[in-house]
Amino acid sequence: MPANDKKKMESYILETANRLRLIQVDFADESEQTRSAYLCEEIEKALKSVLPDERNEFLGRLLDKFPAGSFITQAISTETTVESPPAVNESELKNVDFLVRSLLEIAPTLSDDQKNFVDKSLQEAGLRPKARQDNSIELDQKLKQKFKVGDDCSISAEKMTELSAILVDFVLKLESLVWNTWRQLSPRSAVRSQGALTKKIGQFLSNDAEISVNQVDDDLKVLQRLTAAMTSAVSRVGGQFAKRHLARFSPAEIEALVRMEPGSVFVSHDVKCWKKYKELAETLNEDSIEMEIRKAIVDYVESLTKGMGQ
Repeated sequence: MPANDKKKMESYILETANRLRLIQVDFADESEQTRSAYLCEEIEKALKSVLPDERNEFLGRLLDKFPAGSFITQAISTETTVESPPAVNESELKNVDFLVRSLLEIAPTLSDDQKNFVDKSLQEAGLRPKARQDNSIELDQKLKQKFKVGDDCSISAEKMTELSAILVDFVLKLESLVWNTWRQLSPRSAVRSQGALTKKIGQFLSNDAEISVNQVDDDLKVLQRLTAAMTSAVSRVGGQFAKRHLARFSPAEIEALVRMEPGSVFVSHDVKCWKKYKELAETLNEDSIEMEIRKAIVDYVESLTKGMGQ
């Protein structure tokens, strides 16, 4: 028995002995038969939490802690007889269904050491896949390099599954936002969604033969390029809009336009420039400015996505 299990048993024996002492005190005025019944009942409850092959040891050590007399010894003998597992035929020991059912029944009561022993034994017997297949080892190394994890550390498959669920949720929410925003900016753009990513991922995970990992990867790359281009556009479009605005309304540009137009010699050059500025400024309004900014964003995004391979 592992050391941890021995400590647990010792603790449980002391706990049970203390409960028996309390019962003996509480029912001190009752008959010996009544006290015996209550004590036996408490022992029966305690035995239900002990593995069958450990009950004899438990009862023997319990008697050392709580020497309660012949009536308890008799009750323990009866309990041991009742709780003893029935004899197993040799044929049943070779029956796979019987062995699997038996293992499943005791699985919840096994300690971590016992579970590890079962797991290792099944693996050595070739009854379960190896914990690390070649592709798993390769993926493990890639993840360690990507997330700067030392070689002496291990990647938890359980936590990787949890992280995957979080990342999928993030990507699907981002996809909806990005494509809806892009459709508002440029309804007729050639940069378009390849279809419902949620449905495609669901089909891939459910082993739909029509959907391959490459198809999912292609959709994610399109989303990645569009997201990157739109994010980059935020920092670039302001400068582009400023250049276009200055190209139309800068003093040098207005003076150049005035010189190209015939005008009265009696009107000063400055007055002509001011009139030209007001004439151009009449085209400025909220809608025109918004359309110009949108156009700058769309032109930049489409140019950048083509450069990325869209």
